[in-house]
Amino acid sequence: MKKTFAIILTLIGFVTFGQENKLDQIENEINSINSDSTFTKSEFDWAELTGITTDGGGILKVWQNENQICKIVEEIGLSYGRVKTTIYLQNEIPIKIIETEENFGHKNGEINYTELNEVFRANIYIFDWENDDGKIERIGKRVLSEGSCSTFDYEPIIERAKKATSE
Repeated sequence: MKKTFAIILTLIGFVTFGQENKLDQIENEINSINSDSTFTKSEFDWAELTGITTDGGGILKVWQNENQICKIVEEIGLSYGRVKTTIYLQNEIPIKIIETEENFGHKNGEINYTELNEVFRANIYIFDWENDDGKIERIGKRVLSEGSCSTFDYEPIIERAKKATSE
């Protein structure tokens, strides 16, 4: 019994260590993407791309090197604040997704449009995109936005970025 328990603890340790190595590798790749000044940044009007108008507007930003997309940021302004999705890609496959909800502050019982407060953040580390395998770290609580059920729910953003940059 003790030997079986020790083997299980050892296996858990290897899995945890392996996952931490993957997280470090992903963070290193993200730092590399963020510090690479050779990427071309393009910005597109979200409403024109989607045909959907929001009261706060929207923008799609795409960073790419030659024809390969490395980073996508989609910001959608809403009456209560902003929802932002950042997708980092390696060889055009997502490796990390950051999703945030920011809400406007309140002052004297009214909405303060000059103040944005982050109320929710999800850091989604992707180990295997095809099999929807990853790790999610959540901070805070969504107030007015809805979460995704799967990493595959982010594919429309990637397709939108590919279409926008190919035209």
